[in-house]
Amino acid sequence: MRIIDKYICKEVFSHALVGLLIFTFVLFVPKLITLMTIVVRHSASASRLGLLFLCVFPYVLTFTLPMAVLVGVLIGLGRMSADSELIALSALGVGLRRVLVPVGVLATFTAGATLAITLWVGPAAQRTFRQISDELTSAQASYEVQPRVFQEYPGMVLYIQDIDTAATHWTRVLLVQQSDKNTELTLAENAIVIPDRERGNLELHLHNGSTHISTPGDPTNYTVSTFGKSDWSIPLSGLKSTSTSTPTVTERTISDLMATTGKGSYEARVEIQRRFAFPVACMVFALLAVPLAARPRRGGRAMGFIVSLLLVCGYYLIFIVGAGLAKEGKVSPVLGIWAANFLTGLAGLALLPGMEQIRSSTRLSRWFERIADKFKGWYESVRGGRRNQDAAGRLSSVPDVSLGAGGGKHVHATSGAAAEKARVIRLRPVRPARLRVRHSSGFPQMLDLYLLRNFLGYFLLVMVGFVFLFEIFTFFELLDNIAKNQVKFFVVVNYFRFLVPFLFYHLAPFAVLVAAMVTLGVMSKNNEVVAIKASGVSLYRLAWPIIGTGAALAAGLLLLSNTYLPYFNQRQDALLNQIRGRPAQTYMNPHRSWIPGASTGTINKKFYNYQVFDGENKPVLFGGLNVFELDPVTFQLRRRIHATRAEWSPEQNVWILKDGWVRDFETDESHYHTTIFQVYSAAELDEAPSHFNREVRQSDEMSWRELQTYIGELKQSGFDVGRLSVQWQEKLAFPMIAPIIAFLSIPFAFYVGTRGAVGGLALGIGIGIVYWATSALFEALGGVGQMPPILAGWAPDAIFIFLGTYFFLKMPT
Repeated sequence: MRIIDKYICKEVFSHALVGLLIFTFVLFVPKLITLMTIVVRHSASASRLGLLFLCVFPYVLTFTLPMAVLVGVLIGLGRMSADSELIALSALGVGLRRVLVPVGVLATFTAGATLAITLWVGPAAQRTFRQISDELTSAQASYEVQPRVFQEYPGMVLYIQDIDTAATHWTRVLLVQQSDKNTELTLAENAIVIPDRERGNLELHLHNGSTHISTPGDPTNYTVSTFGKSDWSIPLSGLKSTSTSTPTVTERTISDLMATTGKGSYEARVEIQRRFAFPVACMVFALLAVPLAARPRRGGRAMGFIVSLLLVCGYYLIFIVGAGLAKEGKVSPVLGIWAANFLTGLAGLALLPGMEQIRSSTRLSRWFERIADKFKGWYESVRGGRRNQDAAGRLSSVPDVSLGAGGGKHVHATSGAAAEKARVIRLRPVRPARLRVRHSSGFPQMLDLYLLRNFLGYFLLVMVGFVFLFEIFTFFELLDNIAKNQVKFFVVVNYFRFLVPFLFYHLAPFAVLVAAMVTLGVMSKNNEVVAIKASGVSLYRLAWPIIGTGAALAAGLLLLSNTYLPYFNQRQDALLNQIRGRPAQTYMNPHRSWIPGASTGTINKKFYNYQVFDGENKPVLFGGLNVFELDPVTFQLRRRIHATRAEWSPEQNVWILKDGWVRDFETDESHYHTTIFQVYSAAELDEAPSHFNREVRQSDEMSWRELQTYIGELKQSGFDVGRLSVQWQEKLAFPMIAPIIAFLSIPFAFYVGTRGAVGGLALGIGIGIVYWATSALFEALGGVGQMPPILAGWAPDAIFIFLGTYFFLKMPT
């Protein structure tokens, strides 16, 4: 290999590696919260957790490797073109088409790696990921049981008052088994929990409890037995090993897919074509990128990254449409999957003939050139167009200098004619004039407008690019569900439309970080920062526009999360359930057969069980009501009430029970007294209908105040609100990270100034990954009760404020 080939390979490979890291970690971020939750629970060894992390990457690399080839060629060759290195090669007799050789070698190598991932590594990684996930699910099955929440299992209801941190010791356990004839209620002071993976059960070793077996319609048929120790098994779905279950289409080997016949063969054919299409995408991206990058243009690495995002969006948009049509059976798998590669390769071949010409003579290349010129005009205006106005502003800030002294004539050096006249006029020696430069302290100044124009341009670019990448990645995850459930096209479009506000809310602080890093990094590389400091402007003053924009964005995000975002999240969640074939989530008045009574302390004294609850009509009524009153000290049953029907009397503010019985237990549960009634005014049941008429909603589907009220209601009813309390704190803390992370990005931007836009982008994404990992870790800690909610919600902000202040004060101004 020639030296020039090695040089081109190095240039392209270095930028491709940066692009690969950026795209891979951006698409890896959504998995962080789940993985951090596993890490917090310490339920697996470091090697198993590391393997679980690694198994996520092959599927992501399937998408990001072709993107990396495109980014590497466009940025690497684009930089060489901008620095006239390609022109120098032409002058030395090396044709530009010779560049195809080293680029083709790298593209072929990347295509081979992608092919290995799609055919062998990827399916094996997904199978391994599912196997480890099943093992961790079994090991963490006790973690899935939440305290003070009724968990329903086949034929069984479970309630635990408190759970220790290790989730192996439960305190105050209630177990109910109901059938058509009998109800078996078991109460225990505590229990030891051991997962049994072989049988798929949770083994409970209960201590110091009692069992009540009764027939609700017959108060005389009632037995009570006490025990010192008792063993129970709770079957949990997902606890038993599923290694022998049928693998999904993405987990199956290529030989298995090719041997598929009958039902599922069409889906297997689509998957086979997809596994070969992505490796070929590396080749067609390189073929298209070489002629585009070889054309002289301004903008350097930043423009190369912009063009890369546009081409990636166009390619995957075509691929999504074709894959969707292929999944629905409207076109053949070959045409649907390979359409994007065919069109991209055709465009690359059309541009090749004009590669070595200053102006392309082909119609397609001229069309591309017109589009590029229009986009370059927009880009130049974002980066600081209207340079004549900037120059005029700089000239207007220079004071006039008068040449002369005493009573002599004054000659102002303001034009070429005046200068020429000054040469023929004999001037007497004069004392140097004192120059007074006035600095404006107002806002915004021309420098602020210039900085904000660049910053907002990069912010918009990052937002559009990465929102589209997330939606592409999400689409491929849902592709099997779309085909399996025959989801209509407009349902999918509406889902992604309502997903945009959610992505904007979560990606906006990240876009602020990257935009600030790139803006200041480019200015530092172009020595604009040196000129600004030489003019007497401190870097502290230079940072205010970006910090102010971050603060304004934080206010906007806070307003969005309390107004329109909850509605958008409800809509996209409902559409997602439809795409996945799940029943729509019921938010208003859900049916819950078990609910704790109002709690005055940490111990619930009453539990309600009912078959029917009608809270919408008048009068409000229960059907098949059972009330269990427990001793708060021993957690043993002290009173049980059964009523066929119960109505709420708003005049008396009391529940009126009909056709039932009351059983009062004395100090010993073996001694009791039974009262049968036709009508009973239950004054001791002081829970109003509003206590049972609650909404079941996710935290991101409520505003800050709605979530606060919801938490208060659940807490009063005895529900565990640890995770919701952390999410409530995050509703305020997350928008505040926008100015904080912009504040942190400023000193780092100057440290990577020599790397320009790409260096700022890479470091910005690295800082963003650190923040997301930190936030996910603290949220998981707060969710399992190992950290107070306020600390878990605000700790990431506090950490980044400290780091930002430290580096900001050490920044050389």
